Amino acid sequence: MLAGLVVTCLGCYTCLGQWTNQTITLNPGWNAIYLEVQPAFDDCDLVFAGIPVESVWAWNRRFSTVQFIEDAANLIPGQPDWLTWLPADQPARATRNLFTMQAGRAYLIKLKNGATQTAWNVTGQPVVRQIDWLANSFNFVGFPIAPGSAPTFQSFFSGSIAQAGQPAYRLNASGLWELISSPATTSLRAGEAYWIYSQGASSFSSQFQLTLEQRDGLLFGRLLTEQTLRIKNNSPTARSVVVEKLPSQSPPATNFPVLAGPVPLSYYQVDATNHQFGWITLPGQLQKLNLQPGEEWVLRLEVNRPQMADFVPPPSHNGVLYQSLLQVKNDTGVRYLIGVSAEGLKSFPPTATGAGPLAVAPDPRAGLWVGSSVIDRVSQPASLSAPTTPVAVGSPIQFRLLVHVDNNGNVRLLQKVLQMFKPGTLKPDPTDPTHTVVDQPGRYVLVTDDARIPQFSGATMRDGQAVARRMSSTAFGFSSPILFSGTGAFGSGTFIAQVNLGYDDRLNPFKHLYHADHNNLDDRFQNKLPEGAESFAINRQIELQFTAQDPDNLTLAGWGDNQLGGNYKETISGLHRQPIHITGTFRLARASTIGVLNDGLP
Repeated sequence: MLAGLVVTCLGCYTCLGQWTNQTITLNPGWNAIYLEVQPAFDDCDLVFAGIPVESVWAWNRRFSTVQFIEDAANLIPGQPDWLTWLPADQPARATRNLFTMQAGRAYLIKLKNGATQTAWNVTGQPVVRQIDWLANSFNFVGFPIAPGSAPTFQSFFSGSIAQAGQPAYRLNASGLWELISSPATTSLRAGEAYWIYSQGASSFSSQFQLTLEQRDGLLFGRLLTEQTLRIKNNSPTARSVVVEKLPSQSPPATNFPVLAGPVPLSYYQVDATNHQFGWITLPGQLQKLNLQPGEEWVLRLEVNRPQMADFVPPPSHNGVLYQSLLQVKNDTGVRYLIGVSAEGLKSFPPTATGAGPLAVAPDPRAGLWVGSSVIDRVSQPASLSAPTTPVAVGSPIQFRLLVHVDNNGNVRLLQKVLQMFKPGTLKPDPTDPTHTVVDQPGRYVLVTDDARIPQFSGATMRDGQAVARRMSSTAFGFSSPILFSGTGAFGSGTFIAQVNLGYDDRLNPFKHLYHADHNNLDDRFQNKLPEGAESFAINRQIELQFTAQDPDNLTLAGWGDNQLGGNYKETISGLHRQPIHITGTFRLARASTIGVLNDGLP
């Protein structure tokens, strides 16, 4: 027979974002609670500071089954089935072996004698964690339940063979374990833990299964633009599911990244009936009606960094993050909270407390951009009516574009670039000269100057040798990067570069080293001929005009963020008596965030 414990505790949320607050009411005596957020400061001494707690117990799940749940009054610190935390004023504190609190776990908490009902507020981040059931055993667990509305025990477990119809125990107001005698009419509660029997192995966690690419939430960082959220109905009946955006609570302390604002999201809609496909701004609530048993709702989510509100951080901070929360809830009251965070286009390095910035933030677009240009219109200089107007070609031509943006926002056109590695360096340990410590860590570099190649090592392995990764464009014949001039920021303005190839340049298409009529030398191969005698200078004016939308109306994740593009224009002089005008489109994808070339060496 199951004997005596816990008083019921209710959990509720102030739903305010990646950082949120779970409030659990602790009643006098024993309490069985389910912690849904990962505390910002998870050390037990900090979590329970100011709370009249006598002891905290976590079930130490092992491989031995639990067939009988003993009276909590008989729990002894140090026994193998439980981990225990005791406050500093407890004589047996030295026996404690529970030191941190973890989200998605069930705990027993006993208040001190004489303590009154206490509200325990836990500020933290929600974590989606699946239950690891111990087969053929009672399990001490809790579930993701929304405050105020919850399914009954019978309906909640109806989709699980291992738990349906099995014994379940909760703690009544007298602090005794009580069998759920009427599961069809008894509802679960938010923030409460139970002993549930699992008949055999099980992977069941709730009426719907939530699958994330990252367990800790939708964490986009600076580089990710798209992640997939999968919601599978584990119930034997059709259910409706709502995905709701919620704002973020401010971080609990200065040693966490500053809240810059909400994370703007879009979702990918596929409307085969109306032939509509593309990214649509995620509304405040997105509903999926009649999700059938076993059916999975695959929700592709994109972060829209160009839509993030501009933010100026305080003088001292520990980084900057845009933060939000998604609530996924079905029509019976089962609810998951998902943290969402992303860095903006601008990066803000952490600063020292009371000091100025440790480093100047690099340009938001700094790095290497690799893509291509597609030429679909070329002028006909011999045309009598419109010799300068580009006309459609029979077959478009495509060539590679390499563009680098340095930390100061200067834009350069590249013909080739090598990704290489600069090994780190060591220095004597100032506290122990017999040892060394890292002076400069190793890092990847982008190299365009062939003379710098011996100073670095390869970035990848090929046939057992370290080699560089090389990217180049056969459409250009210059050796040194060419600076663009432009208006506005890279990605939103117009940028122009002059690519000039001298008449005697070895890469000039008119010049041939071994052809007497195209070597720019006289008949005796002694004197150099002037321009125009055998060869002509080639001048190319290249214009990149960025557009807010994809030039071909494609629906690409990350457009305006790590994917840019627009209209391509070029005027070529020297190949014909009249300039040749070509037009097309171009696209660039960010391949690296390294904001310097040749490691910044002169």
